[in-house]
Amino acid sequence: MIKLIDAEHKYVEQYKEAYIEAKKQMELGNIKKHNMMFINPDEKDVVEFFNDNRDKAKLPPTYVPSYDYFAVDDEKLVGIIHIRVQLTDALMNYGGHIGYAVNPLYWKKGYGTKILKLGLEKAKDLIVEDNILITCDDDNIGSYKIIEANGGKLENKVPNEDAGEKFLTRRYWIKK
Repeated sequence: MIKLIDAEHKYVEQYKEAYIEAKKQMELGNIKKHNMMFINPDEKDVVEFFNDNRDKAKLPPTYVPSYDYFAVDDEKLVGIIHIRVQLTDALMNYGGHIGYAVNPLYWKKGYGTKILKLGLEKAKDLIVEDNILITCDDDNIGSYKIIEANGGKLENKVPNEDAGEKFLTRRYWIKK
């Protein structure tokens, strides 16, 4: 049964495998660089990084605290989710309250929908605003189907740019 847990060192090797798979998918063009949610575990202690994200004092001035979880299913790390406690101006257009990623080894198995559902349950107690914003690229069909399956209502699409790449971002709202 899938559950969200605080990051644990016993899953770091599986996290590293997910990072490697996601990087391969990025090189194949299936993940855009600005959507890469797995960080290189050889460069940062993922468990410490996830824990530090909760502490405003350990973040850059423009960042907000986030609660980051591993999504595990019967001891398999199937994905991750980040729940940001509030929105900044930048997060209003791109990023939103919640970001999630499924290990590419487990794509198209329903994990994204389940991870977001569990994340929304946690978000209700963590997010200060009355509604939850979730964004995704306009061409990310899998992601917007996951958001819509979890009750997301499309407000609009806004132009964005990252590292010289221009794209449209879908902005969805979900009532707490």
